[in-house]
Amino acid sequence: MSRGERWGRYFALTALALMWPVVVDYMRGLVHGANAAIFGISAVLYCGIYVWYCLAGLKLRGRVVPPATVGSLALLAVLLDHVGGEVSLNYFLIPLLVAGFSLPARRAIIALGLVGTLCLLELVLLARMPIGETVLEAILIVPVVVLFGGSTMGLRYLLDTLSELRAARAEIAQHAAGQERYRIARDLHDLLGHSLSLITLKGELATRLLPEGVRGTAEVRDIVTLSRDAMRQVREAVSGYRQPTLATELTAARVALKAAGIDVEVKQNVGALDRETEAVLGWVVREATTNVVRHSGAKHCRIALTRTDGGIEIEVVNDGWRVPQMPAGNGLRGLDERLALLGGTLEASALPESGFRLRATISRAVDAHPAAIDAEVSG
Repeated sequence: MSRGERWGRYFALTALALMWPVVVDYMRGLVHGANAAIFGISAVLYCGIYVWYCLAGLKLRGRVVPPATVGSLALLAVLLDHVGGEVSLNYFLIPLLVAGFSLPARRAIIALGLVGTLCLLELVLLARMPIGETVLEAILIVPVVVLFGGSTMGLRYLLDTLSELRAARAEIAQHAAGQERYRIARDLHDLLGHSLSLITLKGELATRLLPEGVRGTAEVRDIVTLSRDAMRQVREAVSGYRQPTLATELTAARVALKAAGIDVEVKQNVGALDRETEAVLGWVVREATTNVVRHSGAKHCRIALTRTDGGIEIEVVNDGWRVPQMPAGNGLRGLDERLALLGGTLEASALPESGFRLRATISRAVDAHPAAIDAEVSG
C-alpha cells in the first residue's frame, strides 16, 4: 500500500463529522430511556462499520463486502432516524460515499438510487410532510446524491486512472529495457561470438601445424583455451540477457489470449523489479497463459500482479470448465523450482465451481533502481 493510499483512508474517516446530528439529538434531549441506549448503540455500530471498512474492508477482495457495507449503513441510518424521532439526511451521506467509491459504475448508480429512494421514503413516512414539500425535498435530494455519490465515483475513477498510468509507465520502461537487453545480446553474440569462434579455429589450426616441442606451442594452446572460456562466458551472458521480461510476456499473453477468444484482464502495479525476479515472473505468465490457451476452455482470464509485505504475488485465474486441470506437469514443476531459488512458492488449484487459479509469490523481490532502467534504455 502506498503512502497516498494509507493517508487517503485516514482522510476518509473525517466523513464521521457528518454524524453530528447524533450529538445534537442527545443534547436537545430528543431521545429518552431505552431509546437513548438503542440510539447510542446504533450510532456506535454505524461508526464502527465505517471505520472498519476504511481501514480493513477495502483490502478484502470479496465482491460482497462493499454492497453489504452500504446496505448495513443505510439500514442503521433508517434506525437512527426512527429512534431519534426526526429525519436527518446526514445519516445517508456516508452510505452514498461508500457506494460511489467502492462499487463498479453500474452497480454504484443503482446503489445511489436505492439509498436516495430510501431517504425520500423516510421523509414521506416519518416527517409526514405535505405533498408540495415532499416534491421539493425529492428535488433537493437528487443534487445531494449526485454530489456525494458522483464525486466519489469520479475520485475512484481518477485514482484508478492514475494507478494505471503509473503501471503503464513502469511497464513501458521495462519493455524498453527488455528490448535494449535483447539488442545488446544480439550484438554481443554476433560480434564477439563470431570473432571468438574464428580465434578458436585459427588457434586449433595453429596447434596442428606447429610441430610438437616447438617453442610457442604451449602459448597457442593457452590462447585456444582462453578463447573457448571467453566464448562460453559470452554465451552465458547472452542467455542471461535473453531471459523473458515481464512487460514482454504480459503483452504476449494479451495477444495469445485474445487470439484464442478469451477475454483478458491484466492488473500490474508492482513497478520496476530486478532482472532475476522479473524473469521468473515472466516465466510464470508464459506458462500460465499457455495452460489457459491449451487446456482450460475458458472465456475470461485475469492476471494480477500485486505487492505484498516485502514481496510480489502474481495470480492467474480463469473460468475454464471443459478439461479438468491438475497442478501436475513439467511446466509447473519447473516454475516451482525457479520460484524456490528466490524463496517463492507456487499454488495451483481448481476453483470450487469452475475455473483454475495459479498463484505464485516471491517473498524477497528487489526493486530495480530507476537510474538502472534509464541507463539500460539510453545505453
